Amino acid sequence: MDWKQVTENLRALAGDEWLPARVRERIASLDNRFIACSGGADSVFLALAFGSSTQSKPGEAPITVLHFNHKLRGESSDGDERFTRELCESLGIAFQTESWQRSDEAKPVSEEAARDARMSFFARALEARPGESAILTGHHADDIAETLLMRLSRGSGLQGLTAPREVSVGANGLKFIRPLLALSKQDIVSRLEKAGASWREDASNHEAIYYRNRLRQSVIPEWEKAADRPLRGGIVQSRALLEEDWQALEQVFDARWRETVLESGALDWQRVLAMPKAFQRRALNRLVSESGSSILTLAAMEGALEFLRLETSFKISLEKGVWLAGSAVSGRVERLESKSVPVWARVRLPLDVELHLPCAGSIRAREVLLDAEKVARIRSGAFSHERSVFIAVSPSARLWVRSWRAGDAYRPMGRQSFVKLKELFGARKVPREERVLLPIVTDSEDRILWTPGLPPSWDCQVGKETTRALQLTYEK
Repeated sequence: MDWKQVTENLRALAGDEWLPARVRERIASLDNRFIACSGGADSVFLALAFGSSTQSKPGEAPITVLHFNHKLRGESSDGDERFTRELCESLGIAFQTESWQRSDEAKPVSEEAARDARMSFFARALEARPGESAILTGHHADDIAETLLMRLSRGSGLQGLTAPREVSVGANGLKFIRPLLALSKQDIVSRLEKAGASWREDASNHEAIYYRNRLRQSVIPEWEKAADRPLRGGIVQSRALLEEDWQALEQVFDARWRETVLESGALDWQRVLAMPKAFQRRALNRLVSESGSSILTLAAMEGALEFLRLETSFKISLEKGVWLAGSAVSGRVERLESKSVPVWARVRLPLDVELHLPCAGSIRAREVLLDAEKVARIRSGAFSHERSVFIAVSPSARLWVRSWRAGDAYRPMGRQSFVKLKELFGARKVPREERVLLPIVTDSEDRILWTPGLPPSWDCQVGKETTRALQLTYEK
C-alpha cells in the first residue's frame, strides 16, 4: 500500500478542523510526541494524521509510534505488529515495540494485567527521553459513551464520569493526550475508507464476554434509537461540562486541603468536619491513596463519613495491618499501619557533614567545581539519580531534609509540570515500605530539590554556564 498517498488523501478529505485548537497547541508544545498504535482504525488514523513528515511543521518534535505486542492472539498479534511496523517504515516514522513475556502463559489474563504490562512499556520508552513527553491515543466519542455507561453502573462520582479526558496523567506519571474525542468511530472509519487506508481488526472487540463490548453491540444502538437527537454530540458536550465542574471543585478543594493536612501527614479533625461532604470524600481518598493504599471502598468511605457526621472516633480496616482512623480526642484523621515508620520533622543539612537519618541511611552535601566536560556529562544524563545528584544551588543556601508527606509534589528535571512523588515512586516500582525511609531534600521554603532515585528539581538543574554546584550523596 502507498501509505504516503493515503496520508495525502486523508489530509485532503479530513483536513484538521476536527482537531480542537487547544489540543493542537498542547501537542505542538511537547518535546517528545508518541502515538500508541495497535494497528486498529483509531490509532492508524492518528499515525497518518500526526506521524507523517509531510504533516509535521518546522520546529515540531518528531513522532515515535509505540506498539505493545500482548502475545494473546497468536499469529494475529504478530500480524498487528508487522502491519504497524510496515506502516511506520513506509511513512518514515520512528517505531518502538516490545512483546509481553509472561512466566505462565497458560494462566488466564485479566484486562488489568495486560494494561499494566502495556503501561510499563510506555513508561520505559518515555523515561529515556528528556523534556516533556506525552502519548497520543485513539480514544473517540464512542469510547466516551461506553465509559460513561460503565462508570454510571459502578457508582462513579464526578471525576470518574469525566473519563476519557483530552489530557490526563496516569498513576505512573505518564501524560496522555486524546485528540479524537470529538470524532465518532464511524467518522474515523469513513475517512480512512475514503482515503484508501487499511487497518487491523481485533476479533476480541466483538466478543460478548467483555462488558464494554456488550454495551457497544446491544445497549448503545438501542439508546440511539430512543434518542430524539444525535447521541454522541450531546455525550461529548456533557463530558466536557462535567470536566469543567470537576476542575473547578478540585481547585477549591486543593486550597482547603493545604489548610487541613498537618505536618505529620494526618488531617485536622475539626477542619475535615467543617468541609462539605463532597470535600470530605476527596480528603479521605487523598489521605489514603497518597499514603500508599488504594482508593477507599464504598463501604469504608460511607462508614467513615457517618462517623464524622456523628463526631465519633473510628478505626476502619483498609487491608491487612492498615487502617483509616479518626480521633475526636487527638483531633486527627490518619492512615495507620501496624508496622508504620514514624514521620520525622525536617532537619538542617550542613555542607560537608554526614547526616545520619532517623530511619535509615545517611546523606551528605558538598560543594563541587564544574568544568565544561563535567557539565556536559551531567546534562546528558551520564550520572544516575539513584544515590547522587548535582544541583545548581548556592553553597550559602540552607538545605533541609525530612521524610515523605502525603501530597508531596515537585517538577522533576525533564518535565515542565509538577508530579506527585507517589506517582513517580509507583512508576519506578519503589516498594511502599521504602518510600517512607527515603530522605526528601528541600530548600528553606520547603520546595523539594531531590529524593534518591528521582531526578533533581527542574528549578535547580545544572545549566550550561554552571561552574559551582552542590553534590548530594545518599547512602543506605
